[in-house]
Amino acid sequence: MHTKLKSLFAQGAAPMALALAITTPVMAQDAAALVTETATPADDPPPAQGAAAVDDASIVVTGSRVANGFKTPTPVTMASSEQLRVAAPTNLADGLNQLPAFNGSTKTSSPSTTNSRGGSSGQNLLNLRGLGAQRTLILLDGRRLPATNSGGSVDINIIPQGLVSRVDVVTGGASAAYGSDAVAGVVNFVLDTKLDGFKAEALTGISTHGDLPSFGGSLAYGTSGADDRLRFVAGVDYFYQKGLRADQETGRDWFDDNAGQIVNPVAGARPLNLIIPSIRSSIGTYGGLISSGPLRGTQFLEGGRSAPFNYGTVTGTAFQSGGDGARANIGLQPTQERYNGFARAEFDLSPAATFFVEGLYARSHTNQGAFVSQNVGSNAAYTIYRDNAYLPADILTRMIAANVQSFQLGRFEKELPLVENESTIDVYHASVGVRGDLGGSWKYDASYNFGQSDQELRSNNLTIARNLYASADAVRNSAGQIVCRSTLAGLDPGCTPRNLFGPQAANQAITDYVTGDNVLNLRLRQHVVSANINGDLGEKLQLAGPIAIAAGVEYRKETANQTTDALSPTRIDFTGIRGGPAALSGRQGPYRFFNPLPFSGEYDIREGYLEIAIPVLKDSPIAQSLDLNGAVRYADYSTSGGVTTWKLGGSWQLNDALRLRGTVSQDIRAPNLLELFNPATQLNGNVVYRGVTTPQVNFATGNPNLKPERARTLTFGGVYQPGWLPGFQASLDYYKIKLKDAISTLPEQRVVDECAAGNQVQCANITVLPSGSLSILRPNLNLAVQTVAGIDFEIGYKTDFAGGDLNVRLIGNHGTTNNSQTPGSPVREGLGETITPKWSGVLQANWSNEAFSLFVQERFISAAKLDATRVEGIDINDNSTPAVVYTNVTGTYNLNIGGGKQQIYLSVANLFDRAPPLSPPPVTTFTTAASSAYDPIGRYITAGVRVSF
Repeated sequence: MHTKLKSLFAQGAAPMALALAITTPVMAQDAAALVTETATPADDPPPAQGAAAVDDASIVVTGSRVANGFKTPTPVTMASSEQLRVAAPTNLADGLNQLPAFNGSTKTSSPSTTNSRGGSSGQNLLNLRGLGAQRTLILLDGRRLPATNSGGSVDINIIPQGLVSRVDVVTGGASAAYGSDAVAGVVNFVLDTKLDGFKAEALTGISTHGDLPSFGGSLAYGTSGADDRLRFVAGVDYFYQKGLRADQETGRDWFDDNAGQIVNPVAGARPLNLIIPSIRSSIGTYGGLISSGPLRGTQFLEGGRSAPFNYGTVTGTAFQSGGDGARANIGLQPTQERYNGFARAEFDLSPAATFFVEGLYARSHTNQGAFVSQNVGSNAAYTIYRDNAYLPADILTRMIAANVQSFQLGRFEKELPLVENESTIDVYHASVGVRGDLGGSWKYDASYNFGQSDQELRSNNLTIARNLYASADAVRNSAGQIVCRSTLAGLDPGCTPRNLFGPQAANQAITDYVTGDNVLNLRLRQHVVSANINGDLGEKLQLAGPIAIAAGVEYRKETANQTTDALSPTRIDFTGIRGGPAALSGRQGPYRFFNPLPFSGEYDIREGYLEIAIPVLKDSPIAQSLDLNGAVRYADYSTSGGVTTWKLGGSWQLNDALRLRGTVSQDIRAPNLLELFNPATQLNGNVVYRGVTTPQVNFATGNPNLKPERARTLTFGGVYQPGWLPGFQASLDYYKIKLKDAISTLPEQRVVDECAAGNQVQCANITVLPSGSLSILRPNLNLAVQTVAGIDFEIGYKTDFAGGDLNVRLIGNHGTTNNSQTPGSPVREGLGETITPKWSGVLQANWSNEAFSLFVQERFISAAKLDATRVEGIDINDNSTPAVVYTNVTGTYNLNIGGGKQQIYLSVANLFDRAPPLSPPPVTTFTTAASSAYDPIGRYITAGVRVSF
């Protein structure tokens, strides 16, 4: 199947412009030149009710479940179907993530060192306001999709993107209308369920470094019968992109010879932390480095030849600048492949009943050549004894002279296969339901939705602790043969001894013995039954117009079942093995990383909501219109009991030019299945503990006693569209979200830092092991308070120019607050860091006529700090990054040959090949060259063709 799909789309072409695909909160809602608010067709699913028609086939939704006739007090951003096809030909999320409202989203292209953190490796997860992807509710045609990872979020890769008609983004709390998880907002992918005809797209792309080639495409078909009472649509999508592995040179100097951030190796010196160029390991090489005792600083070259090790110019406990150490880098980008199929049929039995059934299957697969196995530091280095059969003679002589019985050897295992993080997700979605008219203005809908995601996470080629250290202790038996020492006692049958001195050739027998594949299989299943009704109370009960009402009930059940490979739940046992690191002995999980545990769990929710919209004034001396909106929802969770969410809002149209709006709401997110039931997720690495880079293993655990987190959201702003300047519009909206009882596990470095600041709760989660390494417990708790606030703004102007239409837009955000606090610790300010900039935005200009269009976009990220809590010169030598501007250009040409419609396009992203600014995070086990806020690829060219008839 894969071969046929690749052949089908191999001649394709690629993306286009981003913001062409995006109408912003206010512009989309309020620009009369662009938007005319009208009623939504009766068969549009919620929450698309109240949509409005715009030019270029755009539709604007109200972000409300009530029938239309009211202007929403909540900002809504939408992107039309035509715009989406040009903005994100490879992935809709890539276009949406350019909007300032999205911060810190996980991208399929993002590299990962482990599958442990939420199981999101290889996924595309939207993150509104930087509050976490789990706090952004993702809907498909107004209906929930099953989570695709243990973090409880939904991978955008599974959505049938070739059939998407539009995307609606509610950029404010919406739990009262849509339920749990809508703390930061809602992203609803609305499908073109009335497609009539055939459309197709093919694309291909490549970077100007000659790498990361991609190709893909989509097919969609729709038809109708029985006097248009029977409708059917179906579509398939495919996309493939080859990645860059950790053992490949990329041609990007900032990545191939990257900088890194380490603790200042001079005790008590300022600044406390240093960003150093050309970061390398100071405790390991590809041939092995003696890292302790009198022989420290001896490395092994080809053939086991010993030589002095060059410690570079700045040398820390684990990393150094320059010198002979190995690079602890990760792959630039995973290889990704995804495909899906969707079909839907609906039949109008009568105006009172339209039945529908739909089904979706999607598969997403990524494989990252993540990193070279490393066994360094007190947690993992080898102990080499005098009687090692492979020990070079000159080293044995030096050991005898120094009266040394053993030494520590740090090694990067380049002869072993590269560790791969592999993710495969299969998603199944089915829905059946009915909707119709009840008479007058009243309408209803009811549906049953089933969702299931099967996720297989693999960390391939990880070393297995007992086998690894058994094979390292190579001695000669009585016959003079080299064997594993433990086999002399009848242990470890099949053990293959290893020569660790100098780089070695790959050996399949050794690979098979010392490495294995760490596997997790997670099945998440969802059942949802819902019914909704909406209409108005008629002319007899009204103020300035009919009072609109929407109400509904819903039952939802979520289940999880996780299984693992046979070895992961076992404990490391070094009985009979000499040299196994004491820090590993007895630890759960024999693999170097990951080691998931099986679990299962479930919960259900029963909820009901009521929403009301009241037109208070119309054509009065103080307002052309004044509408009030309110909603309340009660949800009863089987795990934590009942909780109430609510929303109050108003929209005040003062005159033709000016409208004011605002909302206040209480929103919730219930704990997901992993947060409730996970027995332990394990991570290894380094932290800075008492000023020293220290090895650690940490365990994130679930908590069945968690309660839903609560957020108080405030938004208010205005829209200005003067009659004296046709085509101009401007808007300004303030937002503030304060999240309490936030469910969180603190990052391991944060646990250490808060303990150092005096937080005894976090100190109790740290255990210093006899080896000097740390064991850190990270339970899920309702412990955090998080606050984000800022201002969204937009200015737009549309006019005729040079024989075509010119549309210019500025979409921006100014962050004013971004902080968090845990019990016992002071507030931690995060505003102004690379993923939470104080200023960000896009400036777009699009010129078009009937045959041609040209789109140019400038995306801006303001100057930022690597860590908002640090003072440059005291805490770190360089804490700043400069402002960054990325330029994208797209041209399209309409052919219109033979009665159909054909369009070709060429798009260049990051036109000036802007490399990321110097912005490395603190080094743990691996080095990361730059913040995820910046583009790591460079200039990328995509070309494509679209046809329809």
